[in-house]
Amino acid sequence: MARLIFSIIFIFMITSCIDNKTKEHSHEHNPDGTHKLEQVNNIVSIVVKANKNLEYKFKIDKDEKLEYKWISNAPLYYDFHGDPENKENFPKNYDESYAIGNSNSVKGKITIPYIGSHGWYWKNESDKDITIKLFTKGKYSVIGIVNLGS
Repeated sequence: MARLIFSIIFIFMITSCIDNKTKEHSHEHNPDGTHKLEQVNNIVSIVVKANKNLEYKFKIDKDEKLEYKWISNAPLYYDFHGDPENKENFPKNYDESYAIGNSNSVKGKITIPYIGSHGWYWKNESDKDITIKLFTKGKYSVIGIVNLGS
């Protein structure tokens, strides 16, 4: 009997989320049935190893706002940029840089121009590991660290 009740509850949970007209759950759906991204405040610490680089990315929808601030214990080269999800609508190897420089602290706000992965490329040109603390606020999902090798 307990197994039957669990099965019924499990099926109800699966089917109720698929129906985007159902008011029984607390999240919204896009017209295609996928989940809308919810407002997130996030703080993450990222270590860029000595003489290495990496990217930290988010999946963000078109026209969403992203507030950000990052601080590090030493200056880094950075490129804050986006890569479109629908690559066939853009030139080959297209990405768009929003800000490029060398710093140990940057903050700002951006309205995202297209759906895709957006985030930072950091390059540590020193002989010591550098720690970044990244603060973000917006509607996104975290992709996370993308190691690029050297």
